[in-house]
Amino acid sequence: MTAVGPIVLLLLLVAVVVAVLMVGVATGRLGDGIGLPERPRRTTRRTRRASTPEDLR
Repeated sequence: MTAVGPIVLLLLLVAVVVAVLMVGVATGRLGDGIGLPERPRRTTRRTRRASTPEDLR
């Protein structure tokens, strides 16, 4: 068996550990999580509906 097999397994293990840590940080289980700024609230707009099907063209 060449050294390629163990190296590939090691890289896959490192990738799995990094992915688990990233998910843990993003969900807030590790550290403070990812804080997003609050979005300003938009005023709701009324949707205009066409009165006749001809207006939809």
